[in-house]
Amino acid sequence: MLTTAQVERFERDGFLNAGTILAESEVDELCGELNALIEKGSDGFAEGEKQPVHFHRMISGEHGEVVQIVNTWQACAAFERLIHHPFIVRAIATLTGFDDLQVWHDQVQYKPARAGGATPWHQDAPLWPSIEPDTPVSAWLPFDDADLTNGCMWMVPGSHRWGDRIELLKGMDHLIGREEFGQISKVAFEPSVDAPIREIEAVPCPVKRGEVHFHHSLTWHGSPQNSSERPRRALAIHYMTSEARYTGRDHVMRRFIKLGVGDPMLEAGEHFPIVCRKGVPVGKDGA
Repeated sequence: MLTTAQVERFERDGFLNAGTILAESEVDELCGELNALIEKGSDGFAEGEKQPVHFHRMISGEHGEVVQIVNTWQACAAFERLIHHPFIVRAIATLTGFDDLQVWHDQVQYKPARAGGATPWHQDAPLWPSIEPDTPVSAWLPFDDADLTNGCMWMVPGSHRWGDRIELLKGMDHLIGREEFGQISKVAFEPSVDAPIREIEAVPCPVKRGEVHFHHSLTWHGSPQNSSERPRRALAIHYMTSEARYTGRDHVMRRFIKLGVGDPMLEAGEHFPIVCRKGVPVGKDGA
């Protein structure tokens, strides 16, 4: 369980490294399944074979490459177990204050060695208009040590208290290299006087393989290019609370939502598995 000090740190900063939760053998299994998936590619699945819902090069070109895979859990057994991991689920319940949770979607981002592209500064929630209110907290797990050399995430402490600033951050998408990524602190924005943190300061957030890092969906974050000799493979799991309702607006997951506008996402079906009921983690078989 998270300690009181960890919860207070998350509430202040909008992110938290909660330490190691996976054994080396578990990470090795996840890496094996992910490597097989990447090698297979978006066109390598047979008809009827289990596969992710989305597999594409999110960024490709002279500035590097980022491969994105959405809902890896639907293709790989170890990833399906991971979205139900009891520590992660309990931590999300604690950090959101909700006892009923389900998965919105998961998302692999793979930055290959020497040619990994940047994920520009952004906030998560504004990119998910299909559901309201905001999906509040995500879990992020690297399968390689993510550090300054291979494109670890950067965060701005306290920015989760500053509202929806996605349009402002889109103007910072020219910051892609490690040396310049921290220049987000120069953005023309002044937090309100009642914000607990009012200074815009970008900080790198190294996370080792086997550790879990949590961040709020409004926290400013991103990751620079990977020009190192090591890959950077990582998974984000985005969770919803029992308050989430369908808005009808667009997202890659919208085609799986067979609901009317305003209906609760708790009724959205198998693509959005329930992972916690009344504060108790639910296994992949619903028990």
